[in-house]
Amino acid sequence: MLPPVDPSVLQRNQSFEILYKDLCTRKLNPDGSTRDTKKQRIHDETRRNLTASLTTLYQTEILLATLSTLPSKSHSSELPPDLHATIELTTALLRNQVAESDREILDPDISDFLSSMSTISTALSTQLTTTASHLCTISNPLSPPGIADLPTQAEELKDAATQALPAEIAQQRFNLANLAYEVLSMHRQVLESSIQILEQTMHGSVARHTKTKAELLHSKATLLGLQARIQTLTNPPPAQFVTALRGLKASQASTSAALRDRQVMAKRALELYEKAGEKAMQDIARRAGYLRDEIQRTEGEVRGLEHGEV
Repeated sequence: MLPPVDPSVLQRNQSFEILYKDLCTRKLNPDGSTRDTKKQRIHDETRRNLTASLTTLYQTEILLATLSTLPSKSHSSELPPDLHATIELTTALLRNQVAESDREILDPDISDFLSSMSTISTALSTQLTTTASHLCTISNPLSPPGIADLPTQAEELKDAATQALPAEIAQQRFNLANLAYEVLSMHRQVLESSIQILEQTMHGSVARHTKTKAELLHSKATLLGLQARIQTLTNPPPAQFVTALRGLKASQASTSAALRDRQVMAKRALELYEKAGEKAMQDIARRAGYLRDEIQRTEGEVRGLEHGEV
């Protein structure tokens, strides 16, 4: 089966449109095989003859199978018991299960079979009707069709299984191939876009712009550093500024020494606390709390006195 072509392509190329339509309608079958009308007619005739032969064979097999089980499945009111042996012998004879030398012995049984044909036919028809009813129920359990409609439904099922479903599967396979092509095309576009983004980021204009900007900033920083050094060497700072810097340095040195002394004293106090133990620490905390309470009480009395003086 040829893939579909965009109508705009066919409109722009009329010669190709004629060729495409000729291939689709005359040269190729729907399944993509080459069309040969003469051979197809021969194949159709052979297929019809084969179907007719198979139908006759199956009908014969069904009649023989039903006839062989007729004595065991029929009621005595429909089929007399004295015909059971006759039916079984006749069925064996029809299936070529009796030797040629023994067939003359069965002539009386065959005569009885032929003379009771109406009774046997009625029982056989009843048995076949029961089987057909079962087939109708199997074909559609929810809404069984009538026995007369069973051949039509069987033909529809056969056509669906041999023609409609294969055609639908072929169409779905074709649609799946087109979908796979579209997915692969989209995947290719995604890969191309990813490669372009990576090129622009790592080796493209974005990366070059970022690198150039970083180099520019580095150059400006280097220039400012050099200008500061030149300014320092060519224009020494004033004496007052140098004196202030020295005073600041001395002040920072004294502050640093005082901080180091406080650090040493804090470490010693911490060591004493650790040596005193938990009980001593609780006692110190209790005394500290008592002293805070006394201080607050004293401050309260002082504020009261000051308020009274006012």
